Amino acid sequence: MYKQVAQTENWRLDLLPLVATDTSDTVLGGTVSIDDEGGIALHTGAMYGPVDAAFEVLGSVPDGPAQEWEDVVELSVRAAEAAPLILIGIFSDGGEADEPGTDADMLESGRDYRVRIHVRGRDKSGSDELIEPDGTPNDHVLVQVWPSEPNKPTVTRMSSAKAGEDERNSETFSGSGYVTLGMGDPDREDLIAQNLRDAGE
Repeated sequence: MYKQVAQTENWRLDLLPLVATDTSDTVLGGTVSIDDEGGIALHTGAMYGPVDAAFEVLGSVPDGPAQEWEDVVELSVRAAEAAPLILIGIFSDGGEADEPGTDADMLESGRDYRVRIHVRGRDKSGSDELIEPDGTPNDHVLVQVWPSEPNKPTVTRMSSAKAGEDERNSETFSGSGYVTLGMGDPDREDLIAQNLRDAGE
């Protein structure tokens, strides 16, 4: 296992270097969004701020999720390149993210995997909460991957209010436009968030 503190942007974090092999579901369990090209974004409770993330690259399917995790989904993916798992803000360049440590396992480019995404703490953040980058994360994520043939996505657990809200509003997510939650231009939303930050200083 290795860890990362990721910085969410506009309630979203992209999961790299994975792409979903099934793009029929735009939103899965109110926890992830999948775009037309298979890009995977995790939904967070905080609008902007730190997210505590942990990653496990396993040789076979793990035991079932621990009770502490509020929302859990699984989907089949393919590694787009030989690289370790990482989460980055949806408007960020991959180079802006914290580099994985030397203990990070590399995925095999072009290989099929199954990914299980666990999240908790999303309901602790207000709907427009901005947490300073060095603040204490409310959101916690565990990403597990293991080699597997493609199979249908599944929702194992969906107990948070945030998951229910995003699932009910899944019609606002459309293919390549999912990142803005149907709220308009990403640059405009980024500017609004920055203005909110400035107002709080």
